Amino acid sequence: MLGIEGSGRPGVTREKLNELLANSDAIVGSSRQISMFESQAKRELPVKLNWTVGIEKLVAEVEQRQGNIIVLASGDPGYFGIVRLLRSRFPGLEMEIHPVPSAVSLAFAKAGTNWEDAAVISAHGRSYQSVLVEILKALEPGREISKMAVLCSPEHTPQFVAQILRDANASFDRYIVCAHLGSDSEFVTESSLSLICEGTFDHHSILLALNDLTNEKASISNLITADSNQDFLHRKGMITKPEVREVILSKLIPNIPGEAGCLWDLGAGSGSIGISAIQRIPSLRVFLIDKDPIQIRLIQLNSSNCPNVSVIAGRIQDVVWELPDPNAVFIGGGGTEVLEILKTRLKKRTFTIASFAAVNRAAEAADQLGNLMQIMIPVGKRLPDGSWRLEGENPVFISWGWLG
Repeated sequence: MLGIEGSGRPGVTREKLNELLANSDAIVGSSRQISMFESQAKRELPVKLNWTVGIEKLVAEVEQRQGNIIVLASGDPGYFGIVRLLRSRFPGLEMEIHPVPSAVSLAFAKAGTNWEDAAVISAHGRSYQSVLVEILKALEPGREISKMAVLCSPEHTPQFVAQILRDANASFDRYIVCAHLGSDSEFVTESSLSLICEGTFDHHSILLALNDLTNEKASISNLITADSNQDFLHRKGMITKPEVREVILSKLIPNIPGEAGCLWDLGAGSGSIGISAIQRIPSLRVFLIDKDPIQIRLIQLNSSNCPNVSVIAGRIQDVVWELPDPNAVFIGGGGTEVLEILKTRLKKRTFTIASFAAVNRAAEAADQLGNLMQIMIPVGKRLPDGSWRLEGENPVFISWGWLG
């Protein structure tokens, strides 16, 4: 697999190129790629197989050949390139990949900005539906996408993609079209979205949409997620939301004595309930228990500045026997089975509250605890036109009462 730059220059030394050509009996690529590569190789190429014959016919041709085959690819063939297709068609194929800088990296270099946090969408070989859905997904409120690159195609030209962005009320600060990067015919232009919609551009282009972020924070990954629960480190979705947390605390706190109180947080997850409780009652002793080693790491970080907190790794049924008697218990994970363990372990009637994602499990717990509530609080989200809508999240069910 040989990546080539916009001029056709391959990502290998002259010596390596000669070695590859000498040991190959066919070369695969588009007419344009083969023509450019041939001018760089400066020697006769082996049998030329062109993508224009169609993928099925080309695959059949490749299957019949026993020797080495050079496959040409623009830029980095492992980044929205031909590697995925060949892996799926030839599972046992032995590949030697020689990439050059991807067109996306070259485009962001022309824009003079970093791109590890960019949303990259390829329109090559994709349906209109899939391209539209991916662009709209990237533009969803709350995604906080500040950079986007769309690899255009004959069916999805820069002007076509720009029209989708305009119809979707995209509000980036800069729009740049880049074509044939690294070649003598390199083209880079920055313009308004409206002018790009009205223009005519080569389909071998990348459309960049950027925001100017002078105080942008450094990124260490390209996993871009917006999160309104950053007061506690957590694995996505495995945290009690702030509004639900307040309802739970409103039940817990009145049932914990102001001095020398003890709270068990079982299946603690991020530890948000127990840590929030100790913030309300500084003298409270809190035991945060979870069996997941990653959750334990997060709990330790979240509780590092909290006094009187003990973080315990292990299964609930194994560790509760060694803990001091609690004044209250919160069950964040483990379900109704934990109630059976507590009925054996607790020496006196103890206030207990448990949260559930499933109403049937919450109802089973309510049969023992006496109370059941659904919590679903719609949160205001601003729309592109500045107005507001209410967005509801999945409901949480809590059961509470006295156990033991």
